[in-house]
Amino acid sequence: MRQSRPSIYRRRAWPSPRSGLLSSLLLGLWGGVASAAEPPTARPAVTLFVVGAPEARASVQAWARQGPPGVPVTLRLAELPASTSRPGGEAPLLETERHLQEARRRYINAEFADCLQQVGDEGVLPRTLSQGHREIAARWLLWQVACQVGLRREEAALQVASELGVLGLELPADIGVLPPEVGRVLVTGAEQGAARGRTTLRITSDSSPARISLDGRPGVCMAPCSMDVLEGRHVVRVDAEGRQFAVQVVSARGPELAVAFTTHPATPELAAGQWAAHYGASSANLDSAGSLSLLSTALRAPRLVLLTAEAERDGYRLRGALALQGRAAARTERQGEAQALHGMTEGVLRDLLVQGQVVEPAPALYQRRDFWIAVGVAALIAGATTTALLWRQPVRTEVGF
Repeated sequence: MRQSRPSIYRRRAWPSPRSGLLSSLLLGLWGGVASAAEPPTARPAVTLFVVGAPEARASVQAWARQGPPGVPVTLRLAELPASTSRPGGEAPLLETERHLQEARRRYINAEFADCLQQVGDEGVLPRTLSQGHREIAARWLLWQVACQVGLRREEAALQVASELGVLGLELPADIGVLPPEVGRVLVTGAEQGAARGRTTLRITSDSSPARISLDGRPGVCMAPCSMDVLEGRHVVRVDAEGRQFAVQVVSARGPELAVAFTTHPATPELAAGQWAAHYGASSANLDSAGSLSLLSTALRAPRLVLLTAEAERDGYRLRGALALQGRAAARTERQGEAQALHGMTEGVLRDLLVQGQVVEPAPALYQRRDFWIAVGVAALIAGATTTALLWRQPVRTEVGF
């Protein structure tokens, strides 16, 4: 009877290294990704203001609204805010004219007290002079003199008339409708005012450069400066870019008088008006320090990029300027065909942002972490593939009874 016996030959396979290699590969990949994963940093916000050729301006604005992925900042398109009609504001001229017409009517009706009341506001004269309305100021003084003469107050009338001479105002055309006695007092008082002694005004300002206006005559000097004036009341005004205007009514007496001005920062609306008046009509100085400072205030832009697009025969020239906190930090320009406008714009932006140290320059390929992660992953995969291809599973033979 035959009894079966177990075979004395038994084959056992060694554990396959493929699972270990796969685990190592996954761990390596995980480690590389984990090391590359860093919390994203907030992208700096930059205000973009585009001027120049209308077609290029519209194209660049449309490109910026799409949020181009290649630009490493958050772009905010800006338009110039509504500006004041004239920097410094306007006197209520219509109301002043109404009072002058009413004073004339009262004078004709011999209502001299009511006539004087119509032109009795002491704030009108300095206000009109500070705005440069010298003719209105002269008419205001003229009707004060006429009303005083009608009330038989010749000394008071002479005192008022002397201001015409002190301020250097011309006799207004309204004198032709007044009686000769008013004209006589007016001329005599003006001559007395022009014969007074002189005082030197020494004018300083906390902002520079600052333009000085005197008695409605603009730009008589740039502070700090000195000027000789006749003794009496004068209206001095200071104007500086990026600042609110300031006015002082001074009484000149003695050999000299110090006049110091303290100004306040301009509002965005005022800065917009100043920019439009001084730079908006010309492209020559758009990227100057003064223009960039005013634009930064007007647009409320701590980081401002000004792009100027100029049309040329074969395309466009883009000039860019970067202002940080109102100060010029970088300038650049590029030229190219119209089809490459968006690429030029991105290039100009990158140049400005890198020059102004708003963003870091792009590192070289070998300096990037992603490059070395890719190299490591490729090496792991290559090693694992080679091992898998060359591996031959060993066979172990055991003899047993």
